[in-house]
Amino acid sequence: MDARPIPIACALHLLVAGCVLATPLAWAEGEGVRLSRDELQALIPGSETHHTSSAGSVRSWKNAADGSFVASSDNRKYGSAAGTSNATAPGTWNISDDGKYCVQIEWRRVSEKWCSAIVKGDDGAYYLNSVDPAKRIEFVR
Repeated sequence: MDARPIPIACALHLLVAGCVLATPLAWAEGEGVRLSRDELQALIPGSETHHTSSAGSVRSWKNAADGSFVASSDNRKYGSAAGTSNATAPGTWNISDDGKYCVQIEWRRVSEKWCSAIVKGDDGAYYLNSVDPAKRIEFVR
């Protein structure tokens, strides 16, 4: 094997790559912090939730202290041809033992049920499971 020196540009690249690989927290920045069960219990009751579903429907509800709510939606998935038929439906929410926000909504055509960890991003916004603009959820007081 030839013992030629490594060019400076390659050596710097290896040094930077090695530092990033040796520092696991370097990738944690921007991932946000998952809220604990206690933090969710302080945040959610009495808050108004705003969320856009994966189908693009904008929905909102107020998380009553008894675990109930009435959701409203612009109903883009099942609305009229123009996508403008609003809908309301009863729902329930709770915080699971493992610290997830769980929602069940009984829409006229479909039941919606999900649980998600709530992550607070570096920007102060809340997200479902991970910091991703498509997964943003708001809890407004």
